[in-house]
Amino acid sequence: MADIRTIKIFLASSEELADERIRFGDFIRTLDDTYEQRGFRIKLIKWEDLPKGYDGRPTQETYNEYVRQCDLFVSLFYTKAGEFTLKEYNVAKQTQCELGKPTIYVFLRVLDKGEKEDKTLTDFKQNVLGTVKHYWTNYESSDTLQLKFVMDLLKIENKRLEDLKVENGIVNWGNIPVARMDNLSFASGNKDYQRMSQRLQELPEEIADARQLSDDHPEVGRYRDKLQKLLDEQNALKKELADQQTLLLDTAIRIAQLQGGVVTGRMRRAMDAFEEGNVREANIILDEAERDADKNLADYKRSKEITEQKRQNVLSSIDELLLKTTTIMADMSIAIEERICKTMDLYQQADHLADEVDLDKKEYSVLLFAYAKYLDVYGKYEKATAIYLRQIALSEELHGKDSANTSTSYNEIGHTYSALGDYTKSMEYYFKATGVIGNDYKVLSTSYNGIGNVYRKIGNYQKAIEYLHKALKMKEEYYGLNHPDTAVTYNDIGIVLKRLGRYPMAENYLLKAMEVEEATIGNEHRNTSSTYYNLGSLYEAQANRSMALEYYSKALRIEEKVLGKEHPNTAISYCNIGNVYLSQGNYDQAFEYYSKALRINEKVFGKESPRTATSYNNIGAVYYSQGDYVKALEYYFKALEIQEKVLGKEHPDTATSYNNIGGVYYRKCCYAKALEYYFKALEIRETVLGKEHPDTIKSYNNVAVVRRIQDNNRQPLDYYIEALHIRDN
Repeated sequence: MADIRTIKIFLASSEELADERIRFGDFIRTLDDTYEQRGFRIKLIKWEDLPKGYDGRPTQETYNEYVRQCDLFVSLFYTKAGEFTLKEYNVAKQTQCELGKPTIYVFLRVLDKGEKEDKTLTDFKQNVLGTVKHYWTNYESSDTLQLKFVMDLLKIENKRLEDLKVENGIVNWGNIPVARMDNLSFASGNKDYQRMSQRLQELPEEIADARQLSDDHPEVGRYRDKLQKLLDEQNALKKELADQQTLLLDTAIRIAQLQGGVVTGRMRRAMDAFEEGNVREANIILDEAERDADKNLADYKRSKEITEQKRQNVLSSIDELLLKTTTIMADMSIAIEERICKTMDLYQQADHLADEVDLDKKEYSVLLFAYAKYLDVYGKYEKATAIYLRQIALSEELHGKDSANTSTSYNEIGHTYSALGDYTKSMEYYFKATGVIGNDYKVLSTSYNGIGNVYRKIGNYQKAIEYLHKALKMKEEYYGLNHPDTAVTYNDIGIVLKRLGRYPMAENYLLKAMEVEEATIGNEHRNTSSTYYNLGSLYEAQANRSMALEYYSKALRIEEKVLGKEHPNTAISYCNIGNVYLSQGNYDQAFEYYSKALRINEKVFGKESPRTATSYNNIGAVYYSQGDYVKALEYYFKALEIQEKVLGKEHPDTATSYNNIGGVYYRKCCYAKALEYYFKALEIRETVLGKEHPDTIKSYNNVAVVRRIQDNNRQPLDYYIEALHIRDN
């Protein structure tokens, strides 16, 4: 076995924080158990653990020697700065100057009401501000200490802080619970967070009372209405709180990323405001940063003799802009669409500044990855692709093509190309990511999941199932059965099984995904909304329109709130709700929702995208149902032209367009043309979906009906018998 690297951590604190040290030690042991499986060990050194001298206590020189050997020096302070803790701190600082390590972290326990710090601590804090790169951090609870420590540990190990996720009110790193959001000051002190939490605590009792009244008096409509109103309020608040938790954690992560560099006074004020729970104040403080950024850049470019200070001013502006990308998204007083547009402007401005001052390549790579990821999440796929390509070039130069960092970027751009309908490019990058060194389960499971989804989109369902099951096996081993990332693959397998017509199995996987997601990330998360959408699609395929509309509407509420009304995922929900209205004969409503989806798809993907083709098909279906066959054919042929060009002539979606066109010709009594297109659809469906798929059976029936008419009502038994035989079996 290869040598296991050990990360040595020295913990210094006074006796007044003895209980804190014990809890911190227990937490480190939990981290160590997980790290050992990944080829690392974490060794925490406290004075209690060191060899004892003649008097039963370690000598100060023993302490100092261990400080010199450690990778991280963590010091905790409360009301005072003890003599020995200060000595250890000074040894750490001196060693850092000489050897570049240990990395020094200073955590200050917040004083309780009425408590005062003594002069030793006041003097020490003033010294720290002037001499230590790390911005010293206040903490109110063990949860805060643990979260900030994990962030620092991930930074020193070059791990992604974005791997920290909020699930059901708990900040987790992988399978390790790190902190409760309610115990973190930036959440518990936030007025919006407090309001939502308080209301959620009040609602169960009000709901119980309303339910009792409704049960006792079922004939009284206002009692039922009140109960429904309270239930809707509860669901909306749960979603809003989950969103707020994620956005607040994103800001905390951004602050952790900035610490260790130059922290301006404005940034410190904004950080302090955020830590106290006042994200709106932090946002206001950073408003000045945008104006100053342009001024600093102009000053830098104007200067005949570029000074390092002027360059540093621009670098600080970049950090301030990046901090504001998170504070503005966490400011719930601003409409989501406005927050999205403003944040994109901030990233663009930061990117421009970084290019002008030749930002360090490693830092530039991190900036570009965050920028591209943001664009990807909010459906700006063309822009995201351009930024990812720049970031990938940097990552390949810095880390090589087979590193986890670069492979992660390959996976991300693979997702973006897939969303754009460029499946060749998507597959290329997903397969590149499988070359990651070290058999990284997280990267590989994401790659296999992506490859499976691309195979699904191009209609190769057997290959899709193969790769999705590969991904699922890895995720179940790496994350466990009840993790949101595992639920994503349950969901994706459910989609493929639905496409194959295996509805009971598809429902099992989708309900499993929903159960995990609702238990971990809540029933108002965008991943959960995707599962709701897929369940709606499954129920629609089985003609269960009421259940379909219920789940589609759940998904739409989340997407409009979290992603905005211009996001591609929102367009999918508009489309699906339109499907239900069409099946109910409500053509005006169907046309309204289909048109909303078409407008978004044309804007985001352009007029030659598979998603735009789907919208054309849907609008064609409305005209078909209303008997306007000229307009129906116009839209069906627009869809077909795109599908044959982008997806090819052997794709299930292309078969759908052939079938739709055949249906119009049948209604127009053009039976030869109808049969021509019905046969095209049947040939694809037999080959790709198999003879037992419901769509293939429909094609047998379509061909049979036309042949019967052509043969003067003599039934062509071959096609009818084939359809009946398959259906009955």
